[in-house]
Amino acid sequence: MALVSEFLGQLTLSYGGEVEPKFPTVVPARDFDPARDAARIETAIKTKGVDEQTVIDILTRRSGEQRRDIAFEYERIAKKDLNTALKAALSGPLEALMLGLMKTTAQYDASELKASMKGLGTDEETLIEIVCSRNDEELADIKKVYKEMFKKDLEKDVAGDTSGDFAKLLLSLVQTKRDQPSNVVDYEKIDEDARSLYEAGVKRKGTDVATWITIMSQRSVPHLQKVFERYKSYSPYDMKESIRKEVKGDLEKSFLTLVECFENRQLYFANRLNEAMKSKGAKEKVVTRVMVSRCEIDLMKIRTEFRRQHKRSLYQTIAEHTKGDYQKALLSLCGGDD
Repeated sequence: MALVSEFLGQLTLSYGGEVEPKFPTVVPARDFDPARDAARIETAIKTKGVDEQTVIDILTRRSGEQRRDIAFEYERIAKKDLNTALKAALSGPLEALMLGLMKTTAQYDASELKASMKGLGTDEETLIEIVCSRNDEELADIKKVYKEMFKKDLEKDVAGDTSGDFAKLLLSLVQTKRDQPSNVVDYEKIDEDARSLYEAGVKRKGTDVATWITIMSQRSVPHLQKVFERYKSYSPYDMKESIRKEVKGDLEKSFLTLVECFENRQLYFANRLNEAMKSKGAKEKVVTRVMVSRCEIDLMKIRTEFRRQHKRSLYQTIAEHTKGDYQKALLSLCGGDD
């Protein structure tokens, strides 16, 4: 199954500005009956002690669109909102995961961004992960949905919650001014950008961060991949080593996330999952966010990268580092062992 989806994905893998291929682990269920699913969830929630397994089985094995159909039917049958019912019936990381699945991917990302900037102190890690790993199309959707959900502009909230070069970089990305990929390779421009990155950083004393921001937030991904390759002929260090030498803190993390995602976005997420589960008391928020936000996009490919990079499957790692109903839900989203 993994091989088939990988092959089908490859068929559409082109950088001429087409839609990125999808490698989901969660696909629409066949013989789907939203009224039947809604009734089963209502029974599961009413059961003494709540039948979590049924809720997990249904919500993790339906597509986002199907889950929204279930929510519509649930309200009709039970005369109450499904999200409210899930909140009352579930708790802890399982509750967060199920409520995340009830949102569209853009709504989920928007609400995660909002939560990262709420109250005292900013959760920079979440902000960096979402803003630096989403493509322009995804960011445009997130901005639109953010405005609808919170009646505020994402740019304004980011600007109000961050400062300095870190803020400038995030705002440049949120403004979605990235060039569309072209089938024509501009070798002159590649060379010019590679040299500019070198001269703005390693070659001089102090870093001309503005030049780095412009190039990394405005050039197309295939162009940047070639720029980083060319960069090695100017600099004694590759792009990631140069970033580590030149900048620190949140700015360093942001630039590194960008470069990792330009080079291999699925490997970036595989590493995020591995780090989050290795850390003492698995960072459930990170694990939940990656699994929920990628399960209908590219989790199958993240699984492949995870296995390749960490020499064990994502499924085994989840089984080892999580527990209970939360673990069952994650394993179901994972879609199988490799």
